[in-house]
Amino acid sequence: MGNLKTIYVSLSEINELQTSIMKFVQYWVHEKNTPIPYKEIVLKMKSERDKDEPTVASALNVLLKKGYLRRAWTNSNKTFYVQLRRV
Repeated sequence: MGNLKTIYVSLSEINELQTSIMKFVQYWVHEKNTPIPYKEIVLKMKSERDKDEPTVASALNVLLKKGYLRRAWTNSNKTFYVQLRRV
């Protein structure tokens, strides 16, 4: 009975990087009220969390699959995202 340890389990379905991305997307939507460009997300995560582009792209794909984001419909070649859920 003496060596019992408490184990904490995250109930969130997304990891820390994905949560950071969603917080930045929420900030962007609140401030700019426009879809957020892919490049802005990559630049922010590179400067804030020192993550490279493939890592951020992978995290964005997970957020797309889990329904947190969707791709925006635009007339340009660039990728933009729209927030569907909050964290």
